Amino acid sequence: MNAVPPNASAALPAGIPADPFQPLTPAERQNAVSAGGKDEVWEPQSPAPCEPELPRGASAMWVYRDAEGRPLCARFRKDLKDGKKDIRPLTYGRRVWIDEEGRHQNITGWHWKQAAKPLPLYGLDRLAARPDAPVLLVEGEKTADAAQRLFPDYVAMTSQGGGKAVGNNDWSPLGSRTVTIWPDNDEPGMAYADAAITAMREAGALIVRQVALPAGLPHGWDVADDVPPELIGGEIAGVEFLRPYLDQAPLAEANVKMPPGYAMTGKGLQFLPEQTGDVPVFPVWISAPFDVVAETNDGDGFGWGLLIRWLDRDRREHQWAIPKRMVHGEGKDIAGELEDAGLNCSISATRYLRQFIASVHTKTRLRCVDRAGWHRTDDGHAFILPGGFTIGGGRRSVVFQSSRATVGREFTPGGTLADWQKQVAAYAVGNSRLALFVSAAFAGPLLDIMGEQSGGIHLVGKSQSGKSTSAFIAGSVWGKGDRDGQIRAWRGTANGLEGIASETSDTVLILDEMGQAEPREVGEIAYMLANNTGKQRAGRNGDARARKTWRVLFLSTGEVTLAAKMGEAGKRAMAGQEVRLVNIPADAGAGMGAFEQLHGMRSAGALADHLRVASRTFYGEASRHFLDALVRDRAADPKALEAVIRAIRSRFEESYVPAGNVDGQVRSVAARFALIAAAGELATDYGVLPWERGEALKAAGACFQAWLGERGSVGASEDVKAVEQVRAFIEQHGESRFTNLERLASLAADLGAIADSKTINRAGFKRKVETPDGDRWEYLILPVMWKTEICKGLDAANVAKVVRDAGYLVPGNDGKSAQSIRIPGEGRLRLYVVTSKIMGGTDA
Repeated sequence: MNAVPPNASAALPAGIPADPFQPLTPAERQNAVSAGGKDEVWEPQSPAPCEPELPRGASAMWVYRDAEGRPLCARFRKDLKDGKKDIRPLTYGRRVWIDEEGRHQNITGWHWKQAAKPLPLYGLDRLAARPDAPVLLVEGEKTADAAQRLFPDYVAMTSQGGGKAVGNNDWSPLGSRTVTIWPDNDEPGMAYADAAITAMREAGALIVRQVALPAGLPHGWDVADDVPPELIGGEIAGVEFLRPYLDQAPLAEANVKMPPGYAMTGKGLQFLPEQTGDVPVFPVWISAPFDVVAETNDGDGFGWGLLIRWLDRDRREHQWAIPKRMVHGEGKDIAGELEDAGLNCSISATRYLRQFIASVHTKTRLRCVDRAGWHRTDDGHAFILPGGFTIGGGRRSVVFQSSRATVGREFTPGGTLADWQKQVAAYAVGNSRLALFVSAAFAGPLLDIMGEQSGGIHLVGKSQSGKSTSAFIAGSVWGKGDRDGQIRAWRGTANGLEGIASETSDTVLILDEMGQAEPREVGEIAYMLANNTGKQRAGRNGDARARKTWRVLFLSTGEVTLAAKMGEAGKRAMAGQEVRLVNIPADAGAGMGAFEQLHGMRSAGALADHLRVASRTFYGEASRHFLDALVRDRAADPKALEAVIRAIRSRFEESYVPAGNVDGQVRSVAARFALIAAAGELATDYGVLPWERGEALKAAGACFQAWLGERGSVGASEDVKAVEQVRAFIEQHGESRFTNLERLASLAADLGAIADSKTINRAGFKRKVETPDGDRWEYLILPVMWKTEICKGLDAANVAKVVRDAGYLVPGNDGKSAQSIRIPGEGRLRLYVVTSKIMGGTDA
């Protein structure tokens, strides 16, 4: 018990007047009672370094303790002669003031002063000791102690200050707890109950019920009072009489208006049909108990739903904002989703469940969203995950709504942050591919802050090279790092991925094994994910339906590149697609696939096995700690946060982006790698990643340079493709489809021939020319072949310009790309002249 009996030591704590119940002089009232007089300094300290002692004349004292049992503050009681009581606070701290005799006082100890707000709840030590026990909330410390004796299977608690001070208390410890409130039998008691119910719901209390008081109780009765004998008839004890009222306490109705016939009891939701005739009726059991939190809509009057919370049989918390449109479908759809998430429902009463969801009303309204991530509210930014985890100033105003009760299960955490840091993140140090993927997992929340577009990284390489391991550890940042968690398959359709992208907005979307995808869809998926929006579709009446939107940095793995996969369906990868999803070789060059450092493991395979197991054992906590710090920084000083991110990005660009004329496509990709580096460095600064500063920057730089090396140029991708396509054609057909002009001239002189019969399907001619560096070949290409074959799928005029600017095409004297050249037996033709320098200076 926290109460101190009246016969406890009467020694007076330092700083407390001799008798606080004697009439106070004006000076005493100013200097001792005031929460902070003009010349007074009050510095409360919590927890206190010592226990308080019972003040002289007090009849009882209650000590407020933290979860570890340390004293936070206290309240003591004096029973007055007129039958009233006086409750005053005790708090440890430093008080500096001028007493009534003009003396300067500076005393550190227990003072009868109020603790700093928000005030702690009474019973936090009992609450921490019994994490699975239901909570019984009453008004007053004496009542809480009495309730604890009467109902030991509950944790009895109260707040400080009564109904008018509910908002001064910290109700967050009751988040995710089941709470029943037992009000005093008077108007102030009911007012306290209403205020406390609202405060607990805002704090995230899982289920809130309120005892329906039995008729006949005296005015002002509370749980600490005896039950009147006339109510129990002397046959049973008071606790036996009260117990059913606690067990059958209905859902708190300060916020909820129940439909006629429905009641939420300790056994669950029930419906009592109207009696017709003399046939008795019995309640219909519908489901296990749950709490109705709020009605939801999209803020524009559409998308209405009902937010409920419940505990499954293993006491895990769940919540679901049920779209009300579902009540007009199959009732089993709603019941099936609830059953899947651990809320038992009657098979034969699904119509009653649908009717309840359609008919129940609440005072509380929340804005529903169908996209995870950042959302702006009147109270500031909120970051929301599909499972209901929401942080930020606007967290009480917005909720995720979906047609699935189990949405967000991929974001459930497991293990501790320290375990994840030791068993997962530490092994990414010195492994650039692993460190890049881990850093990229933190980059999603930065997209909105920095106004960046979505984009992707594709890790490509042979089987068993560490690609999937990189994906697993990246996934473990947000949830289970495995294929039954954060890792999705590429083989899903573009339509199906729209919903997944919306649910993972501002987080990370990980797609494994591109080789399993449909070749005709991979290009469309890459475009769609990077463009932040789904397809425009029509409703049943032909009107446009709202499109799903998102912001996401997506990660991909596969044994083939995007271009190669699209090539299987005869499609060509466009430059925009390859910029939106950039290829990184999985082989880091150390002879161990994606690994460069083994950190004491006997082989790359052993390290991969360890990380695969660890990623599905310790997961999800890193993102929560990162978001907690990020949301706090964004709320405190968003411009300073942006400046920090920009500074890290500038360091990346100065270190790794080549100087000179760099195409915008390269700079766009560099910006993505720079953002990933900034995310990793920020997570390091927040203490989430156990790395030295600069590790994320170095990993992103190494991978960016690997991409640039594979690309082969800092120019536009279209320009690179143009040169490669011309080079490929000459390499493939340089001997068979280009007529040698020396032989053609010889034939024309000897036989008068006008063609070389050995060249089939001729694309042009070739000739050897002398240069200061030796002889070289020139390929003279016919205009029609240039347009229809060599430049197939490209802008022929632009290809000529690009190849010319690269120094591989010789223009005519008139400055045009094609020259007028006399061909033996053919006369003068307009031909594109490409030198063998295009193949690296070698002869064909």
